[in-house]
Amino acid sequence: MLALLLVAVGALEDTPRTPSIYRCPAAEAESKFFEPLIDSDGFDTYCVEPKPGPRATAAAKGKVKFISAKLIDTPANLRWRNAAIDFVNGKISPREWLSKTKGLHETIHFLSNPKTADLRSATGAVTRRAVQAEMLVLSWPGKPCFTADDIVQTRYFPGPGAYESWILAMNDYLGPMLYGRSQNSSLVTGNPKIVRADPAPGLLIFTLPDGKKTQTFYFNNSKDPIALPPIKLELLTINVGLNLEGAKPFLNSGGFAIVGS
Repeated sequence: MLALLLVAVGALEDTPRTPSIYRCPAAEAESKFFEPLIDSDGFDTYCVEPKPGPRATAAAKGKVKFISAKLIDTPANLRWRNAAIDFVNGKISPREWLSKTKGLHETIHFLSNPKTADLRSATGAVTRRAVQAEMLVLSWPGKPCFTADDIVQTRYFPGPGAYESWILAMNDYLGPMLYGRSQNSSLVTGNPKIVRADPAPGLLIFTLPDGKKTQTFYFNNSKDPIALPPIKLELLTINVGLNLEGAKPFLNSGGFAIVGS
């Protein structure tokens, strides 16, 4: 399904690739859509299960590499995933999420695998939570891994109070966040500076350097809107769920925002 979406975009020459993984079954990788998918997306790694077949291997042609599912589904990576799902569901506070993920030595961040609930089910079929989960994986340094179900289940036009996926949003080949990772190495290898981590479900705010500039990331995992500290609205790059109608900007439940400097 994801392959069909990307083929429609068309292959791009010299596609920027960022450390990220697309996971799919061998049947998808052996289809006629797989090579156009590789040519048009920006993932640098694929996990084909149970293993790449001859058509997938030929399609890769040195453009991308393959990785075993065993390197994704490690205990540390799974603990990070479970903590991320609890965070976006508001079951743990930002402070507790940081505590649960500190020192895990995880290597790959994913939201679902064949042995877990799919992303929409894991977030109670609430699109805004699923999209916030995508954004957490794409904003936190590390190597993200996505499946077709992760992406497609949050992409369709959502109902009121829900959001569209930002992985493939804006009808481009990567979506603004994956493209941003290809341009900003701190989103892959940086060390986040925690600005605020509420002790109850609420705001998580952290910063990451972007060359000579700094990006600030805001997440609200509570059930209620929260007033943000002063931000430079002219430097707002991405926001979903930000309410600017009052004297102070409020970030709605399940919302996130990114501000440059």
